[in-house]
Amino acid sequence: MRLFLLLTLVLAGLAFLLALATAPAPAIERPATLTLADLDRGRAIVETLDLKRLKEGEERRLRFAQQDLALALNWLVGSLGRGGAEVEITPEQLRVRASVRLYKLPRYLNLSVAFQPQGELLAPTQLRLGKVPLPASYTGKLLGFLLTISPAAGQYQVVRDMLRQATLRPGQLELTLVWRGAALRQAMKDAGWNPSGVDDAALEAYRERLAATSGKDMAPLLGAAFALAKERSRQNDPVAENRAALTALAEVAVGGRLIVGANDRKHRRKGGTRLGGRGDFAQHFGLSAFISIMGGEGISDLAGLYKELRDERDGSGFSFNDLAADKAGSRLGEVATRSPESARRVQERLAGTRDERLFFPEVKDLPEFMNSAQFERRFGGVGQPAYVKQVREIEARIAALPLYRK
Repeated sequence: MRLFLLLTLVLAGLAFLLALATAPAPAIERPATLTLADLDRGRAIVETLDLKRLKEGEERRLRFAQQDLALALNWLVGSLGRGGAEVEITPEQLRVRASVRLYKLPRYLNLSVAFQPQGELLAPTQLRLGKVPLPASYTGKLLGFLLTISPAAGQYQVVRDMLRQATLRPGQLELTLVWRGAALRQAMKDAGWNPSGVDDAALEAYRERLAATSGKDMAPLLGAAFALAKERSRQNDPVAENRAALTALAEVAVGGRLIVGANDRKHRRKGGTRLGGRGDFAQHFGLSAFISIMGGEGISDLAGLYKELRDERDGSGFSFNDLAADKAGSRLGEVATRSPESARRVQERLAGTRDERLFFPEVKDLPEFMNSAQFERRFGGVGQPAYVKQVREIEARIAALPLYRK
């Protein structure tokens, strides 16, 4: 009887703490909205790290603006459902406020944590979970303990070993890192972390099938990939199979591996794939489908627009037909992985096809190779009425394709 009462009191106490620490609605709700400037900023950060030439033990210094961290946190929180995050950086402290949905529960953890300089690094000094404040003296110890017993303990320790210095400046966080790539990869492998979400064995099966498919046209290659996806989905998740199929197709389009394993050095098929009679359309289409399954259709569309604007300034000029190829690939990636039911419908329609008219719109009549002056004169710029009208025409053509008709 006493044991029962004790257990009841413990459960009641936990329920009371959960009620204090959580709420039925997020205190912060700020959906992350990426802009072209955000993509440019992300590219600059990646280029600063220079992973291709980064050697083991080499030091790198990275600078993150307050808005960079806020955008990243909002994107992460948004992947879990409603919620949001705020970041404030001063020379004295870095403060984060966030609302995070609890896994499969209709409640949100509203938290606030502050970090202050301590030696060469930052230490958590304040932590508040909902209405429950934690003593400053125990905040750092508690967070450190939770990380060391969490599923990410191995990755946390490696990152902690890589971090040499953290400096706060007005609106900016500066990190000095010593690269430990081998240890980081091993920690990720031990944790079963797969950032691409594509199974290596499944991807290799699609690579083999495409390598055995003759010809350079995208349609029969896509038909072969989705025929295999349909076959494998009898025992496997159709969404996962379509992700692997579209990844292998994108690799064929660009002529190289997009996901490379530790011992993976083989390239079974070179580039040269055609779509609409052109190799650049195949690349735009394949890469946009890949980006869509990795980060969502919105990111894929934005990435395609970003490339066209850079081409307008520095390269071959702005091309609406390239943008149409981007949007067509993005649309396929979204529909092919939206749900198991949608994934199977796409497999049924594309398995064995040799007709690109099922999934790729007419683009020959669309304006292309416009420099900045020509683009501004004809369309007024991105977001202007003439531009919006042209984009809506492209989207209408894609929506009318047989693959997407109800």
